[in-house]
Amino acid sequence: MEMASIVDYVNQNGQYSFSERPFNDVDGTILAQLAYVDFSLLNKKHIHKLAQLTPELIQKSTVHTWNPAGNQALLKAAQLSQRFGQLKWDNYAQKIDPKLEQQFSAITFTIAPDTYYIAYRGTTATLVDWKEDFNMTFMDAVPSQRAATHYFQKQSLKQPGYYYLGGHSKGGNLAFYAAAHSQTQAIKGVYSIDGPGLKKPLPEELQTRAHKLIPDASIIGLLLEPETNYTVVKSDGQGIRQHDPYTWLVKNNHFEVIASVSRFSQFTQASISTWLAGMDDATKQEFLDSVFALVSADGEKHFSELGKEWPQTLQMIAAGIAATDDQTRRHWLDITGQLGDVVTHQARKLLKKEFDHYKNIFPDK
Repeated sequence: MEMASIVDYVNQNGQYSFSERPFNDVDGTILAQLAYVDFSLLNKKHIHKLAQLTPELIQKSTVHTWNPAGNQALLKAAQLSQRFGQLKWDNYAQKIDPKLEQQFSAITFTIAPDTYYIAYRGTTATLVDWKEDFNMTFMDAVPSQRAATHYFQKQSLKQPGYYYLGGHSKGGNLAFYAAAHSQTQAIKGVYSIDGPGLKKPLPEELQTRAHKLIPDASIIGLLLEPETNYTVVKSDGQGIRQHDPYTWLVKNNHFEVIASVSRFSQFTQASISTWLAGMDDATKQEFLDSVFALVSADGEKHFSELGKEWPQTLQMIAAGIAATDDQTRRHWLDITGQLGDVVTHQARKLLKKEFDHYKNIFPDK
């Protein structure tokens, strides 16, 4: 069978209920992706099943997501399928608090009697969302991690049963955090779809139910990740585009997997991990606060806008650094210089490893 996408998977397997074909990693990824849909809009329209969606609502509920076309195609396929079309959702929660540097959202799907999937939304394009992500590097718990735990605990008391927790990107981190800080008897499985790690291993009793999926060129999914207990999925995307699950390849009812992540991904993880390990938490916080203060100096923006205007963004940051006092400027140069040193060191290690590898294959005569 040819390689397919998660949308193709729905089209090819949508006639099977979860009782006919058990819940799998592709299903977990699809429901994690659905967390990006604007459920506040759908709730206002009294829509609580995918089958009830209209073309207009599909368009409006996905227009502000990272990949509107992919999300619209997924919703169109899902609403026509027996597997996903009749899924009900409830208890949509959303909290955006710039002062707390928090952006949190979650939704609960009922996939069978007494069996639920809580989907935590991943990172959106807003500065406050990205700032909360970076705060994970120095904080014991960011506000959305605590909110994710509270949401699951409250939901499991309200609707006792079995639960899957999952999310893409930041949402995967929230799912793992909530599972690690809750009673685990009710948790049937937990999914992190290329989400950053928790800086420490999951509790042993959760590890057999944990499913972490990353693409071969993963960067985000390997951040703050001390473990290697993840599944590497083949993607037809390039570079950072592999973070998008719509580029992941499906065969039959499972993802196509490969042995390990790319050397570039390993290099990036080693460089960033070493750089972060060389800074104390206070330094990380001060550096990140100053970065985001410069980026948002001209008002709240979306990261998608900054990405389109990256030359201007870099010029703005450089001008902001130049305008600071001598002590702050030296601090910036010191930290960025450390990153340059780490990257250079890791590059030398990689080149030596490559040289030794080929030297063993072609020894001198």
